[in-house]
Parts: sequence; C-alpha cells; structure tokens
Amino acid sequence: MKVVIIGAGEVGFHVAKALSEENYDITIIDIDIKKCQRATENLDVIVVEGNWASPNVLLEANVGEADYVLCLTKVDEINLIASQQSHELGANKVIARLRDQQYSSRESIIKPEKFGVDIVIHPEKAACEEITRLVKHPYAVQVMDFESKRLTMLGLKIDSG
Repeated sequence: MKVVIIGAGEVGFHVAKALSEENYDITIIDIDIKKCQRATENLDVIVVEGNWASPNVLLEANVGEADYVLCLTKVDEINLIASQQSHELGANKVIARLRDQQYSSRESIIKPEKFGVDIVIHPEKAACEEITRLVKHPYAVQVMDFESKRLTMLGLKIDSG
C-alpha cells in the first residue's frame, strides 16, 4: 500500500515510522530541509523536499498513485490545499488533520469534503474523547466505540488466578 505523508513534523514523522515498520510504501513531503534530513536518516521512506501544496511537488511524490494521502502539517489551510491538490491528482483517500473544529461545523462556509478530504482528524477533539473514554472506564486498558457510539468494546486485563 502506498501512503504519502504531507508534513514531516512530529506527527508525520511518527506516523511514517509506524507505517514503514509495517512495510507500507511511504513517501514524505516537507518544505523544511532539516525535517527531510531527519526522515531520510532515520526512516525507510522516500523523502521529497518542497512546498506541500505545490502540484509539481505532489506529482514528484506520485500522489496520484497513493492509496492514502495524509495531510499532517501544523497549518489547517495548507492541509486543505494539499488535500484538494491530492484529490485532483487522483489520490484514493485523503485524510487531513485540522486543528480548527469550526471547519466541521454545519455553519462552516469552508467544508473539508469540498477540498477532497475523506476523513478529518481534529487532534484536540480526539485526545479529549480518548481521555473521557478512559476516565469513564478506569478498569479498561482499551476502549473502542462502534456504530456512532451505540456499541462500546472494552479491553480488560484478567489475571490468570
């Protein structure tokens, strides 16, 4: 599976590391030469240095052949533009990290889906939901919700005795 990660900051770097260890074909794009060097020196990935939202850079990274494009820069607007470009170039699925939750509100003028985003991740909201689930179920080592939170699966550790 081919995955293109736009943004080699902490989130992008660690996602690339985890996926490359699972033998995914990873390409990272970043404008910062130091972040590109860090990825090149520490990960088994292809690194493309350049503007995240540039069509030429995205073409060089073969975004159009990607199964997933993950837009993980720190700037929401760059993630939206990179998402739109990736979608237009033929990426199969686009996942964007958007810090501003207003983009997902009904009243928002700018809708992520209009930019070709298939899945939006709001990091602060996701962290809040995970912490809330863990606090509600302190005995669980893992909590997962399904079917719009109508079903909750708890992972429990049971002693052999």
